[in-house]
Amino acid sequence: MEFLNQNMQVIIAALAALIILLVLIAVWRTISPRMGGRRGQRLGISEYHEIDKSRRLVLIRRDNVEHLLLIGGPQDVVVESGITAAGVAASYAPGASSMAEPMVVPPVRPAPRPAVFGDRKPPPLRTVDTPPPRGHGTDLE
Repeated sequence: MEFLNQNMQVIIAALAALIILLVLIAVWRTISPRMGGRRGQRLGISEYHEIDKSRRLVLIRRDNVEHLLLIGGPQDVVVESGITAAGVAASYAPGASSMAEPMVVPPVRPAPRPAVFGDRKPPPLRTVDTPPPRGHGTDLE
């Protein structure tokens, strides 16, 4: 009881400072612009294709516009930029300019969610160059 009586002013000041800090954080979160993480999802990987061990062809989606990138190797290259759904549909339609009916634009697919492994990594893949395990008929002992 002596401890509370002697340090009552310090305890009250600490509680007041904590309340003021919580109010400031709440005000700052309401005023500051939101950075859309999972809610907005402006950026994502639509598809990718592994060309060889070091290079990968990646289709990146940003604000419903896609960009085709070649990553890995000595340098990264932008293969095609500004791919829209209308541009893709027009490039695949033969004689689209002579068609009388309006062109149907397919919807842009959202990027797939990344795999979630928690705190652990997935097991590494075996390379082709690794020798087979012992005891499978390959060793002459």
